[in-house]
Amino acid sequence: MTFPLEVESHIKSPNGDIVRKIVLNGGLSVILGPNGSGKTHLLRGLKKGLAGHAGERKCVRFMSAGRIGAIEHARSDTDGHRGDHIPYETAIFGTKDDLARRNKIETLNGDFQTLSQRPDILVKIQERLRKLFRRNIEINWNNGQLRIDFSRTDTELEAPYSSGLEASGLLHLVGLLCAVYSDEIGVLLIDEPEVSLHPQLQAFLLSEMLSVSGLPEAEGNKKLIVIATHSTELIRLAGVADLHSLIFCYDLRTGPVQVAPGANELKNKKVQSFAARMGQEHKLALFSTRPLLVEGPSDSIICGALSRFLELHLEAAGSQVLPVIGKGDMPVVVKFFRLLGKNPIVLADADGVADGLDLVQAFFESGLRADELAKERGFESASKLAHNIYQGFCDAVDKHWASIEPVATKHAYWVTRGADEKQAKRRAALATLFALDAATHATVEADSVWKGIRSRMTVLFDFLEDLGCFVLRRGTIENYYQSQPPVPADKIAWSVDEMAAIDTLSQAQARTAYADIVRCIQSAAQAQSINEAESLRDVLLSIATPALAKVQDGGSTLDVQQLARSLLHERSKLFSLSVANKCLTVTLESSIMNVPGFPLILSTGDDVIKVVNQQLELAPPAAKTP
Repeated sequence: MTFPLEVESHIKSPNGDIVRKIVLNGGLSVILGPNGSGKTHLLRGLKKGLAGHAGERKCVRFMSAGRIGAIEHARSDTDGHRGDHIPYETAIFGTKDDLARRNKIETLNGDFQTLSQRPDILVKIQERLRKLFRRNIEINWNNGQLRIDFSRTDTELEAPYSSGLEASGLLHLVGLLCAVYSDEIGVLLIDEPEVSLHPQLQAFLLSEMLSVSGLPEAEGNKKLIVIATHSTELIRLAGVADLHSLIFCYDLRTGPVQVAPGANELKNKKVQSFAARMGQEHKLALFSTRPLLVEGPSDSIICGALSRFLELHLEAAGSQVLPVIGKGDMPVVVKFFRLLGKNPIVLADADGVADGLDLVQAFFESGLRADELAKERGFESASKLAHNIYQGFCDAVDKHWASIEPVATKHAYWVTRGADEKQAKRRAALATLFALDAATHATVEADSVWKGIRSRMTVLFDFLEDLGCFVLRRGTIENYYQSQPPVPADKIAWSVDEMAAIDTLSQAQARTAYADIVRCIQSAAQAQSINEAESLRDVLLSIATPALAKVQDGGSTLDVQQLARSLLHERSKLFSLSVANKCLTVTLESSIMNVPGFPLILSTGDDVIKVVNQQLELAPPAAKTP
C-alpha cells in the first residue's frame, strides 16, 4: 500500500446513497468547507471506504463533533430544572460492558475507556498534562463505572475533582491525544477536532497528528488521519505540496474538489511563492467559496467597513476579504483559487486595466461563459471585446491627450507618476473619465471622442463585473473617500478615518458614494442586506387585510385582537391591534426589532399593500416569473 490512495466515501444523504471518490495523498488529509457543505457526511462515509486500509489488527475510529455530549448532563443544566445544582460528581464514561466496543464509540467515552486499559498511553498524556497545564488525570473504576478525576500538580492543598468540573477543552484534548497515540487505530477520522480548543492547543494537536500520520503498519503507531475542520490552525501550508492534502467541499450534491499533484498551475513560480507565504489571513480564504481579492490593506479595511455598515455579511455569505500585495500577482492568485474550486471576486485599481489586459485575461479562462457574454454584446469573443475596446482607449490617449489633459493632470495617478509618462497618461485619463466632478463631465461631454471612449469602457467594465472582476473606475480606493487625508499622509490611518466617515452617511448615501465597491461586495456576498422589515411585512399583511375588513364591518378592538390570535397564533404577540374612528392601528410589540413605520394606521378603503410598503420603507415585492 502506497500513496496516493484512491478511496470511496459511502454517504447516506436525504436523497439516497451517494458514493464519492477521494484521493489521500499523505498521512493527514483535511476536509474544508462551509456549514452544510457535506463535510461530516463525507468524513463519516469514509469509515466503510477505509476499512480495508487500517492495517492488520487495527481499526477505523470515528470521533464525532459532539463527542463530549455523553457527560453533558453532569456539566450543565440540560433540562432547566437543576439551577445551580448541577450533578458534577455523576460524570462517568461508560461501564466495563463498553470495553469491547471502545474503539467503535464515537464519543469521549471510548477514549477514556482506552486510557483505563492502556497505561502507556496514559503515561504519555499525563506527562503532557503536567507540563502544559499543571494537571494530573486519574482513572478509577467505581462499581463497574468509569470515573475520571483531575488534580492540580502545582499545589498540594486541593483534592482531586470530578471531570464534570474540568475545562471542556482539556477533556477534548485528552480524548483526541488518546486516539492519536493509540496503536490499535489504523484510520482516525475526526470531525471538528478544534472544538473547545484555543488556537495554540489546536496547533499543538496538529503537530501531534502529523507525528503519527502515515501508512498503517503491522507494528508501530502510524495511521491515516482525516479531519473535517473550520480552523486555520489545523492546516499546514508551507508550500504547494501541502495543497494536495486538502479536500474542498461546497455542496453535498457535488463532488469534493482536490488539487492533483501534477497540476500545471502549481508549476508557476508565482503560485509557489504565494502558497509559501500564506499567513493566517490567507488561510481563512481557503474556507470561503468566493474569496474577495483586493490590492492592499486599505481596500480590505473599507470593504469590511462597508460590508458591516450595509449589513451585507460577507463572511457569513461564504466570502473573505483577502489583500493581495503586488499588482502583478492578482491574475496568478485568481487562477490559484480557481484551482481549489473557488470562484474568486476581484476588486482592482483602474491601473489594473489601464496598464494592460493581463488581469482581464484571467477572467476569460474559466470556460465558455466569457465568450457567451461577449456575443450577447455583439463581439465575436471575450478577447475580441476587451482588445478592441482597450486598443481604442489607448489610441485616444495617444492622439487626444491634449483635450483631457487639463483635468487628467489633477488626478493622483498623474501627480504621483513615475518615469513612465505614457503609462501615467493612460492611468490618469481612464480614472478621469469616471470621476464625478462637474469639470470632468464637462470635458468629456465637450469632446465626442472621450465621450465615446467612456461609453465603450463602461461596456468593458460592466462585462468584467459579470465575470467577477470589479474595477475601481475612479482610480484607487482613496479616490472614493469622503474624508481628507491625514498629514503626514498615511494610507492606513486615512482608511481608518474613512471608516468613521462611512458611519455618518445614510445607507443610500453610502451606496452612491462607493457604488463600484458596493457592487463588488454584493457580488462576493451574493446576498441582499438583512432587512427585518421584509420578513415582518409578510406577517403584517397576513393580518392587516382581514383585520381592516373586520373594522369596515364595525368590528371592535377586541374583535381584531381575537382575529389576530386565531390567524397568527403565537405570532400575534408581535403586534398590538386597536380600533378607533374606523381606523386600525398596528403597534409593533418588540424591543429587539428596529423597523420603521410603527405605529401603522390603516383606514378602510386603503390599499393595504401600498401603505404597508410605504410605511415600512420597502419596495413592492418583485413579481414571480410564471
